Amino acid sequence: MRAAVVVASKYGTTLEIGRRVAAALGGDVPVLNLDENHHPDVSAYDTVVLGTAIYAGRPRAPMSAFARTADLSGKQVGLFVSGMLPGDKERADELAGAYPESVTEAAAVSAFLGGAFQFDQLNRFERFVVKRFAKATSDVDAIDDHAIERFAQTLRAA
Repeated sequence: MRAAVVVASKYGTTLEIGRRVAAALGGDVPVLNLDENHHPDVSAYDTVVLGTAIYAGRPRAPMSAFARTADLSGKQVGLFVSGMLPGDKERADELAGAYPESVTEAAAVSAFLGGAFQFDQLNRFERFVVKRFAKATSDVDAIDDHAIERFAQTLRAA
């Protein structure tokens, strides 16, 4: 399998999840960060994983643009989102709305893979929101390594 992981990450958590997905897939799987290159060439890969952070219910703009314009035809596609919502329904809703319907329908696997709060990277308003609504007052790492492994296993088996 020639695979690549393409991510849109604001603070680095989605990038870290992308790295863990790449490692779980095995082999030499590059992680392409849309914040560094908005239009990576994925034509050489037969498997492409897309991952985006969700903020205020919306995917990162670079991923939205990439997912709308990238030629993923004939490729095995995996989709993930990162975030900190606690409820399964809310997570499913975020995942369902993160990518264009045509990409979602073509995906072999999609999953919510957890997230993190990194207080030193948040601005004052973001810290206020996290403290008020998430009731977190310090860093939280809720990256779901078991879900990452299941995600990668499904892609390897497809």
